[in-house]
Amino acid sequence: SGVTHSLSIPPPLIRQELIAELKQDADAMLAPQLAALVKSTAQIILQPIFDLESPRIAFGRVALVGDAAFVARPHVATGAMKAAVDADCLAAALAHSRDVEAALRSYNDERQPYGAALVARGRHIGSYFAARGGDPRQRIESLMREYGAAGLVRDQAILARS
Repeated sequence: SGVTHSLSIPPPLIRQELIAELKQDADAMLAPQLAALVKSTAQIILQPIFDLESPRIAFGRVALVGDAAFVARPHVATGAMKAAVDADCLAAALAHSRDVEAALRSYNDERQPYGAALVARGRHIGSYFAARGGDPRQRIESLMREYGAAGLVRDQAILARS
């Protein structure tokens, strides 16, 4: 209709020919079980995907945890677990030091690289979703290998808390 929407197109306004094309693509590119899910969806929703990487997650007497610290793309599938581990690490850092600012520096040093690695992993996997051209089967196989290699970004392990 010529109207720009700030975040996403309201579902009822998505053009029917685009929904039909999406369902055809699902048939051509997805496993039959997933294609059936897409084709049976009554209301398709298009939503932009954002990520956020914080260079620091602790400063002074303030600490960020969970999505306040990092927002990794949903295909990384780590949001709730990362928030829980952030909270656990923050509690442990505070329990082991009477100096709050030193404890928060320790928390930052431990969790900031991990959050940055998750965002990098999301961007890396997202590049397969956004890729156009080339062999679609090859792109899908590469994407499935990436999901199968959980904990890796460009063949390097994401370091977890020991």
